[in-house]
Parts: sequence; structure tokens; C-alpha cells
Amino acid sequence: MRRRQRGFTLVEGMVSLAILAIITLAMGGTFLVAYRTISTEARVIAADEAVSGASLWLTRDLNSANVLPTGTADATPSSVSFSYGSPPVVSVVYSVNANHDLVRTVNGQAGTAARGISSVNFSAVGCYATVVIQPSATGAAAVTLNVSNRPAGCF
Repeated sequence: MRRRQRGFTLVEGMVSLAILAIITLAMGGTFLVAYRTISTEARVIAADEAVSGASLWLTRDLNSANVLPTGTADATPSSVSFSYGSPPVVSVVYSVNANHDLVRTVNGQAGTAARGISSVNFSAVGCYATVVIQPSATGAAAVTLNVSNRPAGCF
């Protein structure tokens, strides 16, 4: 009479280890896809916030501008200047610093208008301006604003 043996055989152990490896690889792949999706979504949200902050200030200032500016504000460094109002005139300068902050300087007082901006390109025809804002987030698309400094239209 044989004694009953306890435990698993070598074949049973190898089969269970193979099944565990397959399940682990499937879960790892799922987590990797989720991580990449979240990372991409975070970049998109950061770019949207940057453009939103920049567009608020730019629209407000350009709607009031005496003469619409042209040029590019980026970290080369370059800046775009214009003014609005009747005396006392408000002088506004937009520039982008090395940290990708859109800096808005009003009458010598600098403040950050938006973070995460690579460049802002201004072009104007008559009383209509086109502003192209390029966020610094990887893969972010540029956003174009069309602004008029005469809300009722050119006259």
C-alpha cells in the first residue's frame, strides 16, 4: 500500500507559474496604456490652461489697443509692445521668459499672464489682429485668436 503524497507536482507548479506570468503581463500592459493616456491628457490640460490664461489677457488688451501690434514674443528674447487709452496712456509689453511664462508688463510692472507658452505671434490688418499662441507642452497644437480693436467693426 502506498502512502498518499501531499503537495503539487512539478508540472502543476510550472503550469500555475505560466498562468501567473500571462496574467501579470496582461495587467502590466494595461497599466502602461493607462499611464500613457493619463500623461497625454495632463499635457493637453496644461496646454488648454496656458492658452486660456493667455487669451483672456491678450483679448482684453488688443480690444483696447490704439494700434494693433505685429511681431513675435518668444524666449529668444523678443517682445511685442503697444499702448491703449488716452492720456494717461497704458503701455503694454508681452514677452516670453526662459521658463515659458508669458510675461505681461503694464507701465513697467511685470506679471505672469500665463504659464506654459512657447511663443505668441501677432499680425494685424486694419483693425483686425490674428494672434497665434503656441503652448510649450509636447505635442500641443497652436491656437489662433481673431481679435478686433473696434468691437463694432472697422470704420
